[in-house]
Amino acid sequence: MKKIKPNPNSSEIEKARNLMRWATKAYIATELSSNTKPPDAPGGKATTVEDSHPYASLSLVALDHNATPYMMLSDLADHSQNMAQNPKTGMLFDGTAGYRDPLAGGRVTLIGTMQKVNNDRMLQRFLTRHPASKLYAGFKDFSLYRYDIQEAHLIGGFAKAIWVSAKDFRLDCTKSQELIEAETSIIDHMNSDHSDAISVIAEKTLQLEPSKWRMCGIDPEGWDLHNGHIHARCSFDQLVTNASEARNALVSQTKQARAS
Repeated sequence: MKKIKPNPNSSEIEKARNLMRWATKAYIATELSSNTKPPDAPGGKATTVEDSHPYASLSLVALDHNATPYMMLSDLADHSQNMAQNPKTGMLFDGTAGYRDPLAGGRVTLIGTMQKVNNDRMLQRFLTRHPASKLYAGFKDFSLYRYDIQEAHLIGGFAKAIWVSAKDFRLDCTKSQELIEAETSIIDHMNSDHSDAISVIAEKTLQLEPSKWRMCGIDPEGWDLHNGHIHARCSFDQLVTNASEARNALVSQTKQARAS
């Protein structure tokens, strides 16, 4: 993953959301206790744990349009069983790739709770971002989980750290329902009819290697693309709220890329 270069005119909250939207994975911290799972549970249990301990793990992540994280987890996994006992969960997004000194890069730590949900739209968004997950999405023990942010800790490098409430951190999408409803059709249209535009933006604007780049998501702040192995993101200059505004923004980005 290349170094994330946010718009210098963006606020710290916008930079943090951009970092999270770039991410394909996140680290989660749950509470592991001695009574979380029985000894004969699949995978066994930690036999020497007599009280509670923080338990860190890693999973794929996809963000909703307002920046709410979602994960698809196995109910048999230790972190899922931990959350069934105590939904309080920490989440870390790491944006330090490409930095000679990782501590100079950005990261976002979230405090909140994780709960299992049924959300067909968000499940489709997750699978579009992570196509390989379709292999196990239908398994009975896999479920979609939503992370409800309580507060966010934004770290932009040395001596750059602030706490932000969920209300201030999440993107207000009340005026973006048309875009949300049109997302699947926009993605299908771009991938089937404008793959050349996606490629020129990927190669000229984002400086990515030539490949079969495909759009895999769009939200008011930008759009996501991948080639089957690498994910990337292209931000909009201003928020888009509907299909028409998205089209105008994508046309403008394509023209700029071709002129570069």
